[in-house]
Amino acid sequence: VPTGVVYTFTLEVTLNGSNAITWPTPNVKWPADTAPQLTDGKTQLFVFITDDGGTRWRGSSIVDYTN
Repeated sequence: VPTGVVYTFTLEVTLNGSNAITWPTPNVKWPADTAPQLTDGKTQLFVFITDDGGTRWRGSSIVDYTN
């Protein structure tokens, strides 16, 4: 990740079966310090942004879209 700039990306994930996502801590920060609850069989969208070269990421989520 380049330093000195704001960097963002969007990640789309479809969970099927007993999949789970483990986010690296303390590097990913979520609203209220709580990662989103995910549902198998649904599509999740995540947006991440960093302004310090990737040391800390702020994450937001839009979860449980029907496939």
